[in-house]
Amino acid sequence: MDAVFVPLRVIGITYNQIENGMYALVLEEIGGSLRFPIIVGYTEAQAIECLLQKIATPRPLTHEFIARTFDSFEISIKHVLIKQLPNGIFTADITLCMGDVTHVLDARSSDAIALAMRLGAPIFTTRKLLDSVGIERDSISPRITHQSIPARQAIARMSNPHNSPFANVSDERLIQLMEKAVDDEDYEKADKIKSEIRRRNSEK
Repeated sequence: MDAVFVPLRVIGITYNQIENGMYALVLEEIGGSLRFPIIVGYTEAQAIECLLQKIATPRPLTHEFIARTFDSFEISIKHVLIKQLPNGIFTADITLCMGDVTHVLDARSSDAIALAMRLGAPIFTTRKLLDSVGIERDSISPRITHQSIPARQAIARMSNPHNSPFANVSDERLIQLMEKAVDDEDYEKADKIKSEIRRRNSEK
């Protein structure tokens, strides 16, 4: 890799209070002090959190399935490069190797990072991008709070064959939806949300 590329490591997942139901995947430059937050959805955050906490799921998640497929066909990931599109969305190039053949595929940044973590592949970004979006390690971002995903509770929900349409909604957002449903006199929806809250409380 050229010197303008910076190696990153995943340090955690934090809840984004500004955008309900969204999470920030936080990477940090290796050998430096800048951190690189990327906003991801619940499902992607859950998959990465399971890896970080070494939680085994009842059945393979999508990224685990793809990683096993790669292993079966002796496909490796040379590296992942995080980029930014003109509209501000982060994306990634995954460089795949199969023998002497190399392919570069476009992917969502969260998918690329989850696969790289599972297969032990290095993750990079450009120095220019990191300097423009990175935050200092000791800085406090107003968009990020240190509230991690309750991963074991999330896995319990995944294992439940009777998942409600609100199964992947955070506890905080669930309360907000409940209050809104009552205000709107949508009692059918409120009852479904109440059932989901009751189920979660029984798991605790």
